[in-house]
This record gives sequence, C-alpha cells and structure tokens, in this order.
Amino acid sequence: MDAATTKPVRRRLTFGKRCLFAVLPLLVLLLVTELAVRGFVSESMLAKRFEQIEQIIVFLGNEPGQSLFQPDRDCFWRLKPNVVAPAERGHWWGGRMSNSHGMRSREVSVAETHDKRRVLCFGDSTTFAFGADFADAWPNQLQGMLDQEHPSHVEVLNAGIPGHTSFQGRQRLAADLEKWRPHLTVITFGNNDGWRWDGLADKEHAIGGGASATAWMHHSRALSWLRACRQQATQGPAAQDESRWAEQATLNYFDPNEHWTPRVSLDDFADNLQAMIALCRAHDSEVVLIVWPDQRQLLNQPTWRLPYQAATRHVAEDAGIACVDLVPSFESLGRWGVDRFLPRDVIHVDRAGNRLVAKAIAPHVRNLLLGGDVAQTPRVDAR
Repeated sequence: MDAATTKPVRRRLTFGKRCLFAVLPLLVLLLVTELAVRGFVSESMLAKRFEQIEQIIVFLGNEPGQSLFQPDRDCFWRLKPNVVAPAERGHWWGGRMSNSHGMRSREVSVAETHDKRRVLCFGDSTTFAFGADFADAWPNQLQGMLDQEHPSHVEVLNAGIPGHTSFQGRQRLAADLEKWRPHLTVITFGNNDGWRWDGLADKEHAIGGGASATAWMHHSRALSWLRACRQQATQGPAAQDESRWAEQATLNYFDPNEHWTPRVSLDDFADNLQAMIALCRAHDSEVVLIVWPDQRQLLNQPTWRLPYQAATRHVAEDAGIACVDLVPSFESLGRWGVDRFLPRDVIHVDRAGNRLVAKAIAPHVRNLLLGGDVAQTPRVDAR
C-alpha cells in the first residue's frame, strides 16, 4: 500500500483528559472572575457584620467614631486593645473596657504564668458584663474571690466580646487556647445566636474561612461579593436607612422578626458548642458550659432563648461536662433575681447579679483547679 494514501491514525482521548479539557475553561473563567473582583472589591466592603454591630451600638447610645471594636477577618469583630473611655459616659460606654490583649481583664502576661492556674471565661456580652463597671464583671469578681482564698494562684481571663455568637466563638477559640493555654475554659453563648439581623446566618456572612468542609469557599472574594449582594437584596428597604435598620435589629433582640434569619440556627449552635468542647479537650483544658437566664422567663413571659438554653444543657450532658445553669439560681431569689437585670434589658445584670454568677461558678473552679468539693459548697445567695 502506498504510504501517501495511508490515513493518519487518530488517537482517542482518555476519559480523564476529556474531563480536564472540559473543566479547564471553567476554571480559567472562575480565576479571571476572582481576580477581577479582587481588583474592584476590597475585603472591607464585604464586612457587613462589622458594619451592622457598629450601627447597633451607635443606635444604643455609643458615640460615632468611638467604637469598642475593630474588624476581624475570621469572627467579624474583636475588642480593641487598651480601650479606656471617659468615666462620665457611664457604665455602658465609660471606664476601662480592655487591656493590651483586647480582653476585659487586668493586665496579664502570656508567658509569665509562674505557678498560676488559668481560667478562660469565653463568651458574649454577658461574660464581658456589658453595662457594668470593669471591676463588677463576674470574671473579675471571680478573680477577686479567688485572690482572697488563694493569692496569686489562679488567673481569670475575661474573653467575652459583646454581640458574639457561638459561630464567632468557634472561629476564635483555637487561637485563644493556643495563646493562653487555660486549665479551665468557661463557655457562655446562646444570647445572640437566635438574634436576627438580616436574611443570612453568620456563617453565610463569613469571609475568613469556616470550620466546615467547604471552608475554602469563604476565601473567595467573588463568592463573598455575591453573598453580600444577596444580603443587600434580602434585607429589604430597611437597609437603606441605617437608623431604621438598627432599630428593627435591636427590637429583634426581644421579639424576633420571623422574616429575618437567626444568626445561628439551633442545630448549628449545638454543633458549635460540641466543636468548642472538642477544641478545649485537644488543648487539655477542662470545660464548663453556662446556661444564662433571660429576665422574661423569670417573669413567665415568652422568649426565643429557651431552645438555646435547652441545647446547652443537652450538649453538656452528652459530653459529660459540668453545666452551670443560672436559671434556677435567679428564679430561686424571686423578685430580687428579676431586679438584677439592667433597665430596658433582659440579659445583662448589675453588680449583684454578676456577683451571683461568680459565686455559682467558683465551686467548679475550686473543684477542677484547686481540689475543692463542689458537693460541699453551700447554696448560692448573692444578697
């Protein structure tokens, strides 16, 4: 046969190569889109949650431009370090707010622990003790109580951040455990998880990487931009007026707008608590969960926080860890317990209320760190 008339042999592409050639143009398109969005959309433009907490605290009375917070890629916001506001601004916005580590504790050293045992009080504004003086916050009162009993033996760190949910706590806990290496971690969340700010949950706002199998998607600026666009569309007309939105969001703290989405669903809340317990155990830290009371339930009024309280109890029981349930502690004190909550508030408590919390937690600190016996601790009474 003449070689000139021989037909060339066509090689068939393997299935893998055909898939590669089909997917490659899509990957190139996605890469170009990502680079284009990064060129025109800054990360700060996507930090909607940080903008929202700023709007809320201004609505609540804080001066514009005098924020307690700084933006954070992973958990939306953190406390600014070394915040000391004028005392004349009152308990809510005045006085000492944070140390050099961005915690509402006395100044501490990361390295110089000597023979001290560390307790990390980790949570939201109830741990921070919003509306109370620095010295009146329950972690700081707990520190004073332990100092009297065992001077220089225990160091209590107040790592509460106002407005934080269990999603944000899960995002920041590993770094705090690595930094402080606490022997005991006391965790309080659930007061903000069911709070509704818009049509998206906290995890849908995240741009710094989550804890799920799809966490890599949160690093995409393009996907974050699309989520931000969706958030603007679902939030509705109220988003156009910051003060109107902040008023509605604040009212949702008491009576939720069912058309908006909880910042953390009940199932995700339980998952977040379980993940935080696992993190603590991986860092050889004992764990205590706190169930925080809502003034409304003490008055036999409806509140959305009850399912989150129940979830906390169930998670603690399943994990076999201690749970300090503060609801009976406040209920047993009748009207006195009801009156410990700050005016026009249902969560934050005054100095005596914070004292009650410190006394309820102290036996667990003694038992886990100092070899005390919780069973022999007398009934808590802060009066």
